[in-house]
Amino acid sequence: MRPLRGFRKLGSQLLLYVMLISLAVLAGFSYFIYSFMQNMVREQNESLLLQQFQQLDHNIDGLVSEVDRLSMLFLRDDRIQNLLYGIADKTEVEFLESKNDVQNVIADFIDNYGYIDSIYITSDNLGAVGGSEDRTLVYDKEEWKKSFFTSEPFQRTIQRYPELVLEPRIRKSFYNPYMTGDADGYLVSLMRGTRAIYDPNTSATLIFNIDERYLASLYAASLKPDEGDMYIVDGSGMVLSSSRPEQVGTRAPFVPASSDPGGYGSFDERSGGRDVQIVYYRMDATDWYLTKEIPLARYSEQIFAVQRLVAIVFLLSVLAIFVASYFWLRRMIRPLRLLAEKMQDMSRGELGVTMRHIPNNELGTLIRRFNEMSLSIVELVDKNNEIQEKKRELELEALQYQINPHFLYNTLNMIRWMAAIVKADNIVGTIVALGNLLRPVFSKKDPMCALRDELEYLQNYLTIAGMRFGDDIRFEQDVPEELKDCRVPRFILQPLVENSIAAGRQEETPGITIEIGAFEEDGVLTLSVTDSGAGLTPEEVEGLNAGLERGDAQRPGESVSGVGLNNVNKRIRLYFGDDYGVRFVPREKGAEAVVTLPALQSEDGFGGNARAEA
Repeated sequence: MRPLRGFRKLGSQLLLYVMLISLAVLAGFSYFIYSFMQNMVREQNESLLLQQFQQLDHNIDGLVSEVDRLSMLFLRDDRIQNLLYGIADKTEVEFLESKNDVQNVIADFIDNYGYIDSIYITSDNLGAVGGSEDRTLVYDKEEWKKSFFTSEPFQRTIQRYPELVLEPRIRKSFYNPYMTGDADGYLVSLMRGTRAIYDPNTSATLIFNIDERYLASLYAASLKPDEGDMYIVDGSGMVLSSSRPEQVGTRAPFVPASSDPGGYGSFDERSGGRDVQIVYYRMDATDWYLTKEIPLARYSEQIFAVQRLVAIVFLLSVLAIFVASYFWLRRMIRPLRLLAEKMQDMSRGELGVTMRHIPNNELGTLIRRFNEMSLSIVELVDKNNEIQEKKRELELEALQYQINPHFLYNTLNMIRWMAAIVKADNIVGTIVALGNLLRPVFSKKDPMCALRDELEYLQNYLTIAGMRFGDDIRFEQDVPEELKDCRVPRFILQPLVENSIAAGRQEETPGITIEIGAFEEDGVLTLSVTDSGAGLTPEEVEGLNAGLERGDAQRPGESVSGVGLNNVNKRIRLYFGDDYGVRFVPREKGAEAVVTLPALQSEDGFGGNARAEA
C-alpha cells in the first residue's frame, strides 16, 4: 500500500509521465537513427559496389578485347595461314600433317598467355585440330560433326561472322572427351569464323577458351566468405560464372526482367536459408549481369558500433532526463505541496494563513487567489460575528421593551371594562386599538409579515395617535393592491411615521398630513413616508444619510431613542444587505424617508431568497 500511496502524489505521477514520454521519444529517435544509419551503410556499400562492378566490367571487357586481339595475332602466324589456305580442298592426310605445326603455335600462345586454357581450329570437312597446354585433341572428324558442327554456338558463330562470339557454360569435355572428373570444368569460349588471308570463303572456325575459374578470379579473388556470393548471369538468369563453382549452370535468385532492362539495382531476397541483398549490374559489352549477394546480417555487423553508441547515448539521456526531471519537478511541485499544507492548516481551523513565496507563473496566480480567499474568509467570519453581535444587541433592545403579555392584556381588559361601565367610548376605542397594536408583537414570532399587515398595524398606531393629538393628523396611503402581499420586516413604518408626527407638530400651522406610497421596479420594493412638516434642508438631508451609514442618525424631533431611524436601517441591512435600507430625499415641502427592500412575495422563504437577494 505504501508504494501505491506514493504513486498517488502529483510529483510521482508527473515524473512517471515525463519519463514515459521521454522514453517513447528517445526510443523512436533511436530507432530512426538506427534505420537511418543502416540505410546509409547500405547506400554506401551499394555505391562502392557500383564502382567495383564498373571496374570489373572494364576488366572483363578488356579481357575479351585482349583475346580478340590475340586471336587476330594467332591467325597471322604463317603456320596457321598454311593450314587455313585451301583448307576446304585439303585431304585428311594434309590436314594432319599441319597438326604438329598448329599445336606448336597453340602451345606457344598458351605458354605466353596464362589465361588461355585451350585453342581449337575446326574445318567442316576435316574436323578439328588443337588442345590445351598439356592435352591435344583426340576427337575424330565424325565425332566433331555430331557434337560441334550441329551445336547452337557454331551456328551463331557462322551467322555473326566476322564478330567474336562469347559462349559461356561449355564443358571442357565438349571439346575433349577425356576431360572428366575434376578436370572437366567450365569454359568461356570466344569463337569467330575465319579464313586464309587470300581465301575469299570462310573455311574454318577459331575457338579461344578461357577457364571459368580464371574469369571468376577477376571478381572473387578478394571476396571473403562472409561477404556473400558473387556471380555472372545471362539474360535468362542462368549462372555463367560464380565465386562458388557449384553454382555455375544453376538458376540464380536474380532473373533479369525483360520489361525492366535496368543497368543497376538491388532488392532483398532469401537465398540459401539466409536473408540477402541482391545487387545487380548490367555489363556494357554483353547481356550479362554482374550480381552479388550480400547477407543483411553483414549490415548489422557494420553498424553494431553505431548501435552500441546509440544505446549508450540512449541510457545516458534517460538518466540525465530522470535526474533533471526529478529536481525540476520537485522544484515545481514545492509550491503546490506548501499550498496543500496551508489548506490542511485551514481545515484544522487556522484561518488567515497565507504564503509568502509566490512564483511568477500559473502556480503564483493560484497561490495569490488562495491568499485572497484565506483573508476573505477571515473578513467574512469577522463580518458574520459582527452581524450576530448586532442581532443580539437588537434582540436585547427589543427585550427591554417587552412586557409580560398576560399582565398587559389583563390590565388593558380591566381598563376597557372600567371605561365601558362609565360609558367612555373614546377610552374603549383607544384600548382596543392598543390591543390590536400589541397583539402581533407578542403573538407572532416571524420577523417578516405582509405589507398589508404592516399597514393595518400602522392604522392602529395612528388611531391611538389621533386620540392623543386630536384631529390634527391626516393619513393617506397610495399602495397598489398587488404590492400588499409583499413580505417586509415587521414594524419598519411605525418608527418613521412617529418621527414624521414629531417633526410635523413642531410647525405652528395646525394639522399634519402623512402619506405612505409604494412601487416596485426591477425586483426592488420602494416604500416612502412623506410628511407635510417643516422639512429638511439639503445639509440636514446629507447629514441624516451620513448618520444612517454610521448608525448614529438623529432627525430633529425624533422621540424614540434607539428604536428610530437607526434601528429600522440596521434591521433592513441585517436581513437583506447593505444595498437596501433607509435614506432621505430632499423635498421643497416637508420630509420624505424612502425604504428600499427586495420585492419578496408571500411564497418566498425569508432567510433563503431574502439573503440571496441581499
